[in-house]
Amino acid sequence: MKYLKLTLIIIFLLKITSLSYGWGRVGHNIIVEIAKNYIPKNIQDSVNNYLGEMSWESASTWMDDMRNNKQYDYMKEWHYINLDKGFKYDSTVSKGNNVVNQLQIAIRNLKHKSKLTKEEINFNLKVLFHLIGDLHQPLHAGYGSDKGGNDIKVIFNGKQVKLHHVWDTDIIENKNITLKDIQNIFAKTSKHRLKKFSDGDVFKWFIQTRKLLDFVYTYPNEIDEKYINKSFSVIENQLLFAGIRLGKTLNDIFEN
Repeated sequence: MKYLKLTLIIIFLLKITSLSYGWGRVGHNIIVEIAKNYIPKNIQDSVNNYLGEMSWESASTWMDDMRNNKQYDYMKEWHYINLDKGFKYDSTVSKGNNVVNQLQIAIRNLKHKSKLTKEEINFNLKVLFHLIGDLHQPLHAGYGSDKGGNDIKVIFNGKQVKLHHVWDTDIIENKNITLKDIQNIFAKTSKHRLKKFSDGDVFKWFIQTRKLLDFVYTYPNEIDEKYINKSFSVIENQLLFAGIRLGKTLNDIFEN
């Protein structure tokens, strides 16, 4: 009985961990799988070489998995940027410890990978995989006044939760968004539109994500079906964009 209780506690903690940050495991895993659809096998092989025995899915959530490891406390602020409405971004926000700046650094490092060790490339890939996902969650580019929706309490399915968590996980679970759903959207999207979605850079993607906040903050105190359905469409698009942009970035890094 003692061991059964311990096992149940561990399972519970693992479940909480998997649902607490970014898009949760489901969202981050969808993003890297979409990226695979966007890049040729030789580039996938190059990425696999540097990831070693780690899967793309594990790499995409590694930063969240390290949150309770004090060795990586310095990364805690890398997952988001809290910038109040009307304030302009610059790289010194949070002393550079923000999702935009750290994602730019990871990409820049990888584009000069010949100067890095295999371990350093592995680390920067894990940062790239995760932060490009976080950047596309609107409340990871949210307002400082409410800590990216973490200080806002709403009712979802009869329970009080944070608005941030609604966007991280609750809507994805409620609508049962799956990889197949996003792959179907990908398959129906023309190459011209896919290319258009992949255009730009980290700062442009950040600005696009920030523009979604006007809608995000139309939430009712009790999250209703109307808000969920509109949010669901936004989330599907954001997961698709993140996957395509990750794929494009990996192409740019490893094509030569």
